[in-house]
Amino acid sequence: MDEPCDDPRALAMSWIEKRKSTYWALISGTCLASDIHAWVAYNVLQRNKDRSTMKSNSLDGEFIRLLSGTHHIATSFKRAGLCKGDTEAWIVDLSAEGIDENFLEHVEIMGFKMLEDRPHVGIFDAERMGITSSDLENAAIAHIHLADMR
Repeated sequence: MDEPCDDPRALAMSWIEKRKSTYWALISGTCLASDIHAWVAYNVLQRNKDRSTMKSNSLDGEFIRLLSGTHHIATSFKRAGLCKGDTEAWIVDLSAEGIDENFLEHVEIMGFKMLEDRPHVGIFDAERMGITSSDLENAAIAHIHLADMR
């Protein structure tokens, strides 16, 4: 983003209004430890959707909840959603079609700049995500599964 996020709610509402479908998510730029971490969250999301066990009313909300390792939707948005001061975000295609032009279209619609970065533990904010034991990829993946423990 050109400037730090000043109003996360307004940005989220703008995203929801402008995105091409509910299969597109906008998440914090520090909430992914790796591509594998994202794919695990995606797979659990699909399982929950197929079993009708999603806790959130939306696909992106459920994805954010899973990454955050919590049952609480409000907590999950504080962890993996955009917060005041954030300068980077991930745009995620939850349809898994992964067409580059669609990503670029969403970047342009929102007035963002596309970077070449990939998720990695060096930019992962374990503390913000509620992980106290480690900031390693395995801890982030285990955190996803905590979201659905009963």
